[in-house]
Amino acid sequence: MQKQWSIDVRNPALEKDPLQSIKDREQEVRAQKDVARQNETRIRQGLPTLPPPVRVPTLETEPQGLSVIYIYEVKFHNSGMKRIRTITWDWVFSEPGTEQELGRLQFVRKVTISPGKSRNVLVHSATPPTDTIDARKAGKKLRDQYTDQVVIKSVGYADGSTWRAPN
Repeated sequence: MQKQWSIDVRNPALEKDPLQSIKDREQEVRAQKDVARQNETRIRQGLPTLPPPVRVPTLETEPQGLSVIYIYEVKFHNSGMKRIRTITWDWVFSEPGTEQELGRLQFVRKVTISPGKSRNVLVHSATPPTDTIDARKAGKKLRDQYTDQVVIKSVGYADGSTWRAPN
């Protein structure tokens, strides 16, 4: 079994097209010119004119501020004889040296892993590894502040049976 986790920090404001407002304005001007041309033709034909295009303000639907997503990835190997359908596991984060538990996340995923095969399982979560931060380790990278392990809690098989870890 292999494991790794990472953090993905995104700023939606930096992903916006800086020229979008100019493009929107150019499209608005083209629409106005198009309606003006159509109205000239309609006037010559004795038809009523079209109303001028109305600018519709765009609403900000993008999230504001930073977006932080934690990515947890585990490679599971099925060394048994049955096809795996679900896996429940805990990702346990501890303080290096003391091994005092600082955080525990539980994941349940539907997967299909045939006997003798391996599969990477990726989980995106807004939940950080722990809720506590040691101020003495503030300069360290987040991943260097903890030791971590994956503890398999249960495995559901295609035949309906389940293996559960002893308490």
